[in-house]
Amino acid sequence: MKSKIYLLLLTLISISSMSCMKNRDNLYGGPDVVEFVPLTATVKKGTTAAPGTAVATIQLVGHQQSVDTEIMYEVATTSTGTAGTHFSLSGTTGKVIIPANSSSATITITAIPANIATGTRTVVLNLIGNGTIAASANYKTYTLTITQ
Repeated sequence: MKSKIYLLLLTLISISSMSCMKNRDNLYGGPDVVEFVPLTATVKKGTTAAPGTAVATIQLVGHQQSVDTEIMYEVATTSTGTAGTHFSLSGTTGKVIIPANSSSATITITAIPANIATGTRTVVLNLIGNGTIAASANYKTYTLTITQ
């Protein structure tokens, strides 16, 4: 008799705990977008032997793609630094590839110290996205400040 009561009690506890659980389905249901993480950074210009570098991560929010995904970006006209003079960008300027079955890619920004004699320079990157993946409205701009 004790074992039947114990089994009944265990069944009731199991049923009651499962009925309290909310839907734990963590599948993303919104549109696929890309965003910068972080949105801002500051780096010292460094030296010719060890220039300052920063990494801007482009994160895919949504479904991972089964093929490499090309995401477009631009260097904004509001940048006070000039590509090739004050800084360089890794890879092909204007595009970055999120590898298949991945959620992110990076752009490395390297200061060119010899050309930053005084003051600070900013590098502003704007995500454009591609034909099927848009840039997040709130997280599409990355700003790097290069200081002395």
